Amino acid sequence: MGNGRDQNAGKHVPARGGCTGLDNPDEPLKCVFSSITSIKVGTGATAKKQESRLLWYIKQRGVDEFGVRKINPQFVPVGEEKIIDQEELLSDYTPEVEFHNAQVEPAMQKLRKTLAKGDKHREKGSPLSAEMEYTKALDVDEKNVRAMFGLGLVYLDRKDKEKSRVVFEDLVGLKAAFSDKHKHLFNEFGIALRKNELYDEAVQYYTRAVELTKSDENLYYNLSRAFYEKDDWEHCIEFASRALKIDIFHEHALGLCKLAVALSADASLRTKHAKPPVPDEVAKRASTLLSNGEENLDMTIEIGPGGLGDADRSEL
Repeated sequence: MGNGRDQNAGKHVPARGGCTGLDNPDEPLKCVFSSITSIKVGTGATAKKQESRLLWYIKQRGVDEFGVRKINPQFVPVGEEKIIDQEELLSDYTPEVEFHNAQVEPAMQKLRKTLAKGDKHREKGSPLSAEMEYTKALDVDEKNVRAMFGLGLVYLDRKDKEKSRVVFEDLVGLKAAFSDKHKHLFNEFGIALRKNELYDEAVQYYTRAVELTKSDENLYYNLSRAFYEKDDWEHCIEFASRALKIDIFHEHALGLCKLAVALSADASLRTKHAKPPVPDEVAKRASTLLSNGEENLDMTIEIGPGGLGDADRSEL
């Protein structure tokens, strides 16, 4: 069974797809398995046990780590992944190669094509066609992260805040939405929330990301930026500070500190950009943070008609 090693260099490697890793120890495992569970039916003297067969999609993640996901009635893996070891895999699960090749792999390929069509339509500026494809994907897998992000971006692009909020509520509750696999869409969605002035949602979104992700200075910056838009100077500088603890020269976190210091001393600048006064203790903290990293910072203040500079570039 698969051990996660890549020893195929120089060898003929068969086309991807189908069930892998069962017979070749040099391939990571990827196949449908079944398990049998017993459930009690009836009560009292008429009670009896009934066996139920469940189907699972199992994909090897490491030498002794296997991710297990349920297979839904549409034959695609769904839900959060549970990690088991090889001992549990061998004792509790049975390979279902024919079912994998005949039902699950084709269904997964069809879903991938639907998602790709949705992405292509969205990128080409055809939101109605994109919405149709993403909706089709969600009919197959109602919690498909890629489809949910795509649909949310379509709604945000057409300024439909109510539908955007519905998608947001679903996404923020999904751990998988904040994985590296979806990082590009995750970032795009967070920026879109803020640009649509859904600042409370943006704060909740990035707070959830910080809870689930390893220390990432850009996430802390994004949270700081959302608080800046909410006119919350205290939390703005707090999370800029956390970004700077990880990267003392983080350009845009330093930029927020620079801005706080500048606005604290210039009432006309605050009026021009519709910002409230900066509390003295917050301005002092921003100044201290700024002094630690200012040697790497362009000290020119840039606030355009749409708000703070070009800081979107740092939302990685």
